[in-house]
Amino acid sequence: MIKREETMKVIINRLTVGLLFGILCCVTLFVTSRHFVNQEVTPKWFGLIAGVGIAGIISGIFHRDLYIPLKSILIPMLLCCSLVVLRDYLASGFNYQLMMQAICLLLLFFLLQQMTVIFPVKYVLGITVILTTILACYGVLDYPGLLLSAKHIRLTGGFDNPAGFTAALVCVLPCTFYFSRDTSCAVKYIAILIAVLLFSVIALSQARAAIIAGLAVIVCYLLCGKYSGIKWKNWVKILLVFIIAISMTGLYFLKKDSADGRIPIWSSTWDMIRNKPLTGHGHGEFNAKYMLYQAEYFETHPDSKYSDLADNVLHPFNEYLLVWAEHGIIGMGCIALLCFLLIRCYFREPSHIKFIALLSMLSLAVLSCFSYPFKYPFTWVIAFLNIALICPPGKVLSHRTVNATRTGLVLVAITLLLAVVPLMKAEIRWNTVAKQSLMGRTKEVLSEYDKLYKYLGRNGLFLYNHAAELHEVKDYERSLSVFERCVRYYNDMDVQMLLADNYKELGRNDEAEKHYKLAAGMCPGKFVPLYELTKFYETAGRHEDALTIARQIINKKIKIPSATVTAIKNEMQRLLEKEENRNESKSQEPRQGETPEVSPPGSALPP
Repeated sequence: MIKREETMKVIINRLTVGLLFGILCCVTLFVTSRHFVNQEVTPKWFGLIAGVGIAGIISGIFHRDLYIPLKSILIPMLLCCSLVVLRDYLASGFNYQLMMQAICLLLLFFLLQQMTVIFPVKYVLGITVILTTILACYGVLDYPGLLLSAKHIRLTGGFDNPAGFTAALVCVLPCTFYFSRDTSCAVKYIAILIAVLLFSVIALSQARAAIIAGLAVIVCYLLCGKYSGIKWKNWVKILLVFIIAISMTGLYFLKKDSADGRIPIWSSTWDMIRNKPLTGHGHGEFNAKYMLYQAEYFETHPDSKYSDLADNVLHPFNEYLLVWAEHGIIGMGCIALLCFLLIRCYFREPSHIKFIALLSMLSLAVLSCFSYPFKYPFTWVIAFLNIALICPPGKVLSHRTVNATRTGLVLVAITLLLAVVPLMKAEIRWNTVAKQSLMGRTKEVLSEYDKLYKYLGRNGLFLYNHAAELHEVKDYERSLSVFERCVRYYNDMDVQMLLADNYKELGRNDEAEKHYKLAAGMCPGKFVPLYELTKFYETAGRHEDALTIARQIINKKIKIPSATVTAIKNEMQRLLEKEENRNESKSQEPRQGETPEVSPPGSALPP
């Protein structure tokens, strides 16, 4: 009877853990909401934080046994999170959102380590494979517009960008390899079919970084005969690697302009790194400073062939460069230490499941070289799950220690839930206020922005939105004041354009000209900054400067044809023609002291 009760408890525990993990994955993969400004990404992050909080409370109350996380992994993670939060606090005060995310990620890792002991790994991987298969099918249906909700051409599957969609698929792709060695033929063939589906959808998305990552893990698995069960001859291995190399070269030419556009971004990011190589510029400083470095790059390379490809940049398309730029060599050292510890844990006791987890980490490592997978919460879930599988927790905590740990776990989880609610309300209120402003109620809702500063005062996009609303109601002084804070967290061409407009309206022409020029320098391929600079020069009576910019606009190549660009070019052409006509009229006027010619009597005047 006692054994039966214990068996029932084990089953209930496993079902609870499996359900919580499944819900966590569903939330980070599928949840979207129009109640948020970023309706694809923000709800997923809030879902992760709330889900981790709920899971922490349930685990602390109902799970009697907790396991010690390996110190070699937990301590570096605690140290990294603490340093990032502390440095940000010392630099610019308490960051409510950063603290909440740090606590969430640490708690997530702890819970996933506990789950790998309680819940069979086979079912954990099965849940991730099933859910990502559903995601892939949803993406395929959404791609050609088969669903009524489909309004786009790109394959995004409920994410804001194909990068997030393909990142979810490629990091779970190795999990299908685990089931390809199953003793059941049905499971084996289904796993192979799902693997083909996932990679096909990745290829259909044309996300080159994800395709490269997918090819990398497939080749590594096939070449490792110990786990794949396939023994290759040496010449076959060489041929396979050669085919992959050719495929990667072909991917470059698939979107050559896009690939070439990464070069000035990486170069400008490297200039940013060189200024502070050891400590970096600080958390979130890439969005505040990068565009200034890009403007400087094109100023020193005025004839760069990449100038027409330049655009507003919020990420260097390389997670390692981002870490180095914001956290310096110290941050890169932490990544290197984590990689070393993972490889050491793997080789201490290598196994098939650890190899699968290592391949999943490899896919994220390759993807991070060309994309931004860690912008999305599901990537963090899979990354921490892989770490937990490679470095499983140690022994069970003692009775006294486990009670204290459970109490602490519940308190931290409750704190996390209490912290996320007001931030979520603030985000929803901001979205409501922004929509009301678009409906012409800007003056009525301006006071609401001030109330949201407590939670969103370090959100660069929120600050830009507020400054733009103040500009709309012609409160230029207050708009400039908000922009002074905005550029500490978010600075791009659009910010500079509005700054210039504010200064122009206040009659501060020197500052206006500086910001118009900076906006044009940030994105030399854009027409609007140059157009506004031309209009500014005309208004200021600087006709020669206006004509110089107008000629530059007319001679500029069009990257993406649009009605706006065509209208700008036509207006600049009319401006030049008007100036030419004016010059011709002046040349035909009699000079001072000259007598105008008079036609002889009876002669016919020219028509």
